[in-house]
Amino acid sequence: MQAERILIVEDEPVVALDLQQSLMEMGHQVLPIATSFTEAIKVVQQDQPSLILMDIHIDGDTDGIDACEIISQRWKLPVIFLTAYADDLTVSRAANVKPFGYVMKPFESKELMAVIQVARSRHNTEGMLAASEQRLTMALDAAQLGSWQWSHQHDKLEGDERFFRILGGGLRPFQCSLADLLHLVTEQDRNRLSHWFQQTEFFSDSFCIPRSGQEPGWIEIYGKLIDNLNGEQVLIGAVRDISLRKRMEDQLRQASVVFSAAVEGMLILDAECRIVNANPAFYQMSHFSEQEIMGENPEDFLLLRRESDPSYLTIAASEPGYWTGEARCKRQDGSLISILQHVCVVRNRDGQTQQIVVSVSDISFIREAEQQLEHLAFHDPLTGMGNRYLLDQRLAQEMSLSQVNGGNVAIIFIDLDGFKAINDSMGHHIGDRLLQEAARRISGQIRRYDEAIRLGGDEFVVIVPNLTQQSDGRLVAEKILQALSLPVRIDEHQFRIGASIGIATFPQDGDGLSEILSAADSAMYEAKRQGKGRICVYTSDMTDTVRTRLNLEQCLHHALERQELELYYQPVFDLAEGSLVGFEALIRWNHPVSGLLLPDQFIRIAEECGLIQSIGSWVLDSALQQLSQWSETTGTTLVMAVNVSPKQFLQDDFLTLVEAALRRWQVPAHQLEIEITESTLQDFQRSRGIVSALRGLGVRVAIDDFGTGYSSLALLKHLPVSRIKIDRSFILALPDNKRDLGLVSVMLKMASSLELQVTAEGVETRQQAEALQQLGCPTVQGFYYGYPLPAARALQGAFTSVQRCDDKC
Repeated sequence: MQAERILIVEDEPVVALDLQQSLMEMGHQVLPIATSFTEAIKVVQQDQPSLILMDIHIDGDTDGIDACEIISQRWKLPVIFLTAYADDLTVSRAANVKPFGYVMKPFESKELMAVIQVARSRHNTEGMLAASEQRLTMALDAAQLGSWQWSHQHDKLEGDERFFRILGGGLRPFQCSLADLLHLVTEQDRNRLSHWFQQTEFFSDSFCIPRSGQEPGWIEIYGKLIDNLNGEQVLIGAVRDISLRKRMEDQLRQASVVFSAAVEGMLILDAECRIVNANPAFYQMSHFSEQEIMGENPEDFLLLRRESDPSYLTIAASEPGYWTGEARCKRQDGSLISILQHVCVVRNRDGQTQQIVVSVSDISFIREAEQQLEHLAFHDPLTGMGNRYLLDQRLAQEMSLSQVNGGNVAIIFIDLDGFKAINDSMGHHIGDRLLQEAARRISGQIRRYDEAIRLGGDEFVVIVPNLTQQSDGRLVAEKILQALSLPVRIDEHQFRIGASIGIATFPQDGDGLSEILSAADSAMYEAKRQGKGRICVYTSDMTDTVRTRLNLEQCLHHALERQELELYYQPVFDLAEGSLVGFEALIRWNHPVSGLLLPDQFIRIAEECGLIQSIGSWVLDSALQQLSQWSETTGTTLVMAVNVSPKQFLQDDFLTLVEAALRRWQVPAHQLEIEITESTLQDFQRSRGIVSALRGLGVRVAIDDFGTGYSSLALLKHLPVSRIKIDRSFILALPDNKRDLGLVSVMLKMASSLELQVTAEGVETRQQAEALQQLGCPTVQGFYYGYPLPAARALQGAFTSVQRCDDKC
C-alpha cells in the first residue's frame, strides 16, 4: 500500500490521537492535527498532504462538509469524512461534495485501511481521467474540432461550445434536434447528411452552411455509433470548420486551371534552376517534349540571353526576387521567336529560394506587327509603293547626296488619264485593281535604286537619282508612259488609261523639297493642259499656270453662293420644218476677275475638287425653272437639254433629283432631255439601269459628242436612249470632206434603223446646213442658227433665228 501524507482534522483529542496511532502503524505519515478549518488550511498550505481525514463537526463557523468542498476545489485533494452521525441530511450534504470515503466512528483499522486504499485508487483514476480529458481538450483545441453526440431514441443532438461556434453560433454548448441541424445545411447537402446519421459504421463527409452576409461556411463532420454507459446506442463525433481549406482548394484548382489553360508558357524551376514542371502552352510554344526539358536549366537550351540580362540565380539572390524582360527563345526545331519573360522567386519562411516561376509570352506577332506598322508608315497599303512620308525622307536624302557627290535627281510626277471616270463609273474595286496594275507597270520601268511613290488617288512620283545629265529623266518617263499606254484588262473589261507626266530636276528646278515637288506637279498639269498622254519638262512659266488653276479652284467653291454661275441657252432647230425645237442649257461662270469663263475652263476642276454634283444640281433646277417660265409665256412645247457629268449621272440619288426638279417646276418629263457622254457608258450595266429608269419617267436621254468614243456603237442596241448628237468634229469639214460626209450618212442611217432621233452639233455655215438637210438630218444646232445667250435674250434670239432659217432654207 502506498504511504500517504495524511492530515487529520478532528476537534476531539482522543479520537485524533487514536487515528494518528492507527495510521502510523499502517505506515502513513501523519501531519500536525488540525481542529478547525483555519488550522487545516494552514497545514495544507505548509505541508501539502496527499490525503485528509475530515470530521464533519469541527470547531469554528465552517464545518467539515464546507471545508471539504473548498479544499477539493482549490487543491484537488481527496477527503474522507469521519463522523458519528449518519442522518439523512448529513449524508445528503456530504454526498453533494463528492468525498472519497465515509467512515463512521468508532472505526476499525481494517475498515480505515480499506477506505484509504479506495480513496487513493479513485483519486489516481480521476487524476488520470482529468489529465486525459485535458489532453483531449488540448487536442480538440489544436485540431479546432467541436464534439457532438446524437441520440436517435430521443432525437437529441448535443455539442460543445466549439461545435456551436463552428456552426456559426456563440461560445456555449449547443443542443437541438437532427431536423434543426439539417435546416442549417444547404439543400443539396441535406439528404446526404441525413443519410449519414442512420449509419452504424464510421463516416466522414463535408457540408455547406449558408451564412448571412458572409461567404458560405464549409463543415467537415466525423461520426461513429457506440453504446453509452446506459447501454443506449448514440452517435458521437466531431466537426471542424474547413472553410479556409475549401477556399485554398478552390484557389489551388483555379491556379491549376490557370497553369494548364494559360496561353503563356509557364515553367516551374527548383532552387538550382532545373525545370520541375511546365504547362501545355510552353510545350506548344517551344515544340519541346516533357522528356527533353525536365531537369534542364532553360538558360542552357532555350534562351539566347544578352549579357545585360540577369541570370535566374542572380534574380533569386536579389532582394525584389522578380524580373521582367525581353529575350530571344530557340525552339526545338532551331527557329527563333521573341518572348517576354516574367521571373518570380518563391521563398520559404527563412527567405531561402524554394522555386522559381517563369512566365514566357510569345511576342513575335507584336514585333512582326511593329515591322508591318513601320512598313505601313512609309508604304501605300494598296500598291506596296512608298507613300508621302517615304517620299519626303528619300527625296531629302537624295538631294543631300546630290549636293555632296554632284549629279542630278529627277522627280517624275505621274497622273493617270481617265482614271477618275473609270473609278466613278465602274466602282472602286475596279479602280483599285487598275491602280495596282499601274503601280506594277511603273515599278517595272525603273532601276532598283530608284524609288516609286504613290501620293494618293491616281498620282505617282518616281525619284531617279544619280543622273549625269538633266535630260536623262525623260528617258525613264518615256518608258513609263509607253508602259501605261498599253491596254489593261480587268475581268471582262478592257481599259486604256495612259498618263500625263511632268518632270523636274534637282538642283536646276528648285533647291527645296516642296519647291522641286511643286515644279514637277506644275509640269504634269501642263501635260494635261496640252491634251494628256504626254510628257512635259518643267519651265519657270508653268508655275503661274498652276497658280491660276489653284486660284480658280478656290474661287469655284464660292461661285454658287455668290451667284456667279449663269446658264446660257443655245437653240435647237428642226431642219426640215425650220422650227424651234428647244434649247440646250450651257453653263458659264462670271468670274469676278477673269470675266466670262466657258465650261472647259472650270468643269474639270469642279469634277476634281468634288463640286460637280452641287453645280450639276443647280444647272438642272435652273434650266427647268427657265423652261417652265418660257412654256407659260409662249404657250409652246419646248425641249430642254441638260448636260450631266458621269459622276453626277451615276450618283445613287440622281433619279430622285430629276423627279424632284420636274415636280417642283411642273415640267412634263418628255420636255427634259438628259445629255450624257460616251465615257459614262463604261459602267454599262449601271448606266443602262439609270437610262431605263429615266425613260420610264418619260425623260429623254441623248448621247452627246457621239462618234468620239469607242464603245457606243456596240452598246446602242442595248441602251434605251432616245437621241444621238453627232459631234461637231464630223460637221466642220462638210460638205467637201467625203469621208466625214460618209460617216455622217452612216450615223443617220444607223439611227434611223434603231429608231433614234439625231441632232447635228456645231453647224456654222449654210453649206453645212444644206449638206445635212440633203442627208436627212432631222435637227441641228450651232452658231449658224444661234449663239448661246443668257435667258433674257435667248428666246428672242431663237425666234429671230427661225425667221433667218425660213428665209435661207
